[in-house]
Amino acid sequence: MQSSSTSKLEYLIDPWLPSRQVVGFYGRGQTAKSSFLATLAARISDHCSTLWISTEELTDWIKVRHIKADGAEGTMLVFKAVATKQDESGRATASTFDVYAHLDAAIVAAKKQAEGMLYPSRPLRFVVLDTAVALTTWGKSESPNSDAAVKRLFAFLQGLCEKHDVTIGLIGHSNKGKHDELSDGVAGSTAWVNSPRQAFIHMHDKRAPNTCVVCTVKSTLTGDFAASYSTRPIHTLATRQDGLDSVLCAVSLLPIEWGYQNARALVEAAQGETEEQGGGARRNSNKTTNVEKIVTTVAQMLRDGAEQVDRASVEQQMGYEVPRRHWQEADNVLALAHRITTVIGAHGRIYYRREQ
Repeated sequence: MQSSSTSKLEYLIDPWLPSRQVVGFYGRGQTAKSSFLATLAARISDHCSTLWISTEELTDWIKVRHIKADGAEGTMLVFKAVATKQDESGRATASTFDVYAHLDAAIVAAKKQAEGMLYPSRPLRFVVLDTAVALTTWGKSESPNSDAAVKRLFAFLQGLCEKHDVTIGLIGHSNKGKHDELSDGVAGSTAWVNSPRQAFIHMHDKRAPNTCVVCTVKSTLTGDFAASYSTRPIHTLATRQDGLDSVLCAVSLLPIEWGYQNARALVEAAQGETEEQGGGARRNSNKTTNVEKIVTTVAQMLRDGAEQVDRASVEQQMGYEVPRRHWQEADNVLALAHRITTVIGAHGRIYYRREQ
């Protein structure tokens, strides 16, 4: 209380993984939540290691995905828990691992193992629980739907974050159906959203295959933001001549859309929501025209020899300024249909270039 120093908030990856915090990542099945966190773990592997505790995937899958996503060898430590109970959808709801009984010791053991790996200078800093519900043993009067039980869980996990200097990423599920508030889509107690300082919900993007959107549902540390991402296969588990291959994926993130209005516009576009007010059809027609013109202009400028182009130069070529929400649509089309990626330059300027 007598100290006059100011604590500084640090990040493993800004703005996704604040240091020494519990962060929730929730979503329906097939929204690539695990692939999303695996990509983040690979990105931080140049300076720290990850402990991945899972009821969902095999140990070999988790490790090979880490390496194929350009993660450093020896920086992914895995504890495979065995599911002992499942719900009607086949999702694990209990396992041989109990957060309260085993997580503290698991972190201690992983920290020692990380120190003895190829890169002892890359200490354990990230822990993933996949999924939080299945890895927690709930007491007699407790359940994932109990505010008191979930608050107790988060208090315990936050204590471990501070004790061991780690960030804990929780993977959880969301409810079916449409909700007025995005946070209402998170399955179980409202404490899954209210207790952490940062939490996200993952949703399918109806505009393109293998594409999703992630948006804040609790944003105490950053304010609201959202981003689109697409999955990309990095390892083939099984091939089929008459069907889709079984693959492990990483994700490719598009630029972040900051602020409540921009984030919600991205989510609404991904969910296929259209305006029902008068003039909605005309506005949607204008958006389609703008998106098509952006895509055509960017692709043509790169074909003409430019190594990269920014939004300002594209708008200059088009002769008018494009609404920001239309750029969001165009970014998805450029990435998925034309293999043109975005790169963030100085002062947050967005550039477009072809994938190498």
